[in-house]
Amino acid sequence: MTARKSKSKSKKSSRSKKKTTKKSGWGGRRPGAGRPPGTGTGPSKDARINRVVAMLSNAELTTLQKYAKRQKLPLGTAAYQIIAKTLRRL
Repeated sequence: MTARKSKSKSKKSSRSKKKTTKKSGWGGRRPGAGRPPGTGTGPSKDARINRVVAMLSNAELTTLQKYAKRQKLPLGTAAYQIIAKTLRRL
């Protein structure tokens, strides 16, 4: 006689069923929260929405950092001001 291994039903049934997630009530959208859709004015016409990347050498970055520190500005704002000022001259 050969002994058969009995398969438990719980293993077999858990494989065939999809896993269900427990809903705890946390996360997701909540009704009535936030501004209603479609009521905003949208971005202004003068909004800066285009991103430009520039690669700087160590010396150029040091110069830009010193300029930003003297002007008490963030590095990105200082770089923007320099670029915008130069573009107005064109």
